[in-house]
Amino acid sequence: MVSRKRRPAERQTVAPLSRKLLGSAGLGLLMACAAVTARAEPPAAPAAEIATDPTITGSLERHWTNNALDSDHAVKDWYTLLRGSLQQQWGDNDANAKFSADFQVTHYDKTSIEDDRGLSLSAEAFRRLGPGLELRGSLSYRVSSAGDNLDIGPLTLGTREFKQVFGAQTQLGIDLGNATSLILEAADSYEKLGATQFQEDLILPAKLHADRNLFQLAARVTRTVGQLAFGASASALFASVEEIGYPPLFLSFNAYTLRAEAAYKASDGSTLGVALGAQFLRGADDIYQRWRPTWQVTFGKPLPHGFELRGTYFGRYETSETDDPLASWLQRAELELGMKVRENLGIASGIFYELKDNLLYENQERRKGVYAEATYNATKSMAIVVRVDVSETFKTVIDEREHTVDAFVGLRAKI
Repeated sequence: MVSRKRRPAERQTVAPLSRKLLGSAGLGLLMACAAVTARAEPPAAPAAEIATDPTITGSLERHWTNNALDSDHAVKDWYTLLRGSLQQQWGDNDANAKFSADFQVTHYDKTSIEDDRGLSLSAEAFRRLGPGLELRGSLSYRVSSAGDNLDIGPLTLGTREFKQVFGAQTQLGIDLGNATSLILEAADSYEKLGATQFQEDLILPAKLHADRNLFQLAARVTRTVGQLAFGASASALFASVEEIGYPPLFLSFNAYTLRAEAAYKASDGSTLGVALGAQFLRGADDIYQRWRPTWQVTFGKPLPHGFELRGTYFGRYETSETDDPLASWLQRAELELGMKVRENLGIASGIFYELKDNLLYENQERRKGVYAEATYNATKSMAIVVRVDVSETFKTVIDEREHTVDAFVGLRAKI
């Protein structure tokens, strides 16, 4: 239920909490790294070595869009999207480490206020501690500079925001016997956002988004019987959010999830996954607290003549990609039909429909779209991609409609 009286929220101080949680979550990575370099006992038989050659991938795409500003003020423009990644592994199947780096740059020909840049770094370590016991840990860092726009009447003002995300995760896997496994997980991330800069310094820099600390605990038990795997999972997410303004623009919250899960893979390649459960969300000062059902259904089905049908449908609380101070209730359905025309040429087309209910703003966002894509593998390491996306978004309270067409030709390479 939603409380109409909003009491003053206690001021949040996320940085000290984040440092403690990141330290404890990163302990798993340190333990796993130590296990990689110093083993207690040599394996009875030589372990399979993991390839140590680095893997480099990259893509260059040239896009045209009729809505560069992602708003009801349609502006046509061309833009270039460049992506790249590097992965390096060391060790074997009993103890290994991996380093990854990814970057992405978007450059518009005319609408430069929408240019984006981002870089991600991550390190992961794995160690098999003994029969039926595995430990995995990871650390990650992401930095980005995102361009956007602020509409003030007929004026469109460019904005830019700098963001850093520090993350740590540790995971323990336990073999319980009888084809049953238990995975325990702890993860923490700290999101640090700078003050928003405005085009031509027409407005003094101001902080429009809050720093957040997200700490999550999760457990999953799974049993496998032939081609069927089933089990249950539970998780708790604790979000400490910086207070900005009054009433606050963003709110702290706790979220709890319980789910039963099942997955089946048939001999012909067909797959079916089902997860059903419940989620409870509580906002700061009990401004909102409610149980809702949560679900996810995914499937894949090979069809005659090289066709394949894939789909997914889910419903859940959305706490990241939302314009609401607290969260949104999100439902989304996707359906895709693909076909391999020949060995080096594949085509696919899909549709989606998304319904997002903002919990406190009581606004509803309805989004639907369709796409078509063709991928041609020119060589073993290079592919050419042509794709067209068409989407429409309607926001009820502000009565805003966005129509977007995005078409691109891309070149993807792997070394």
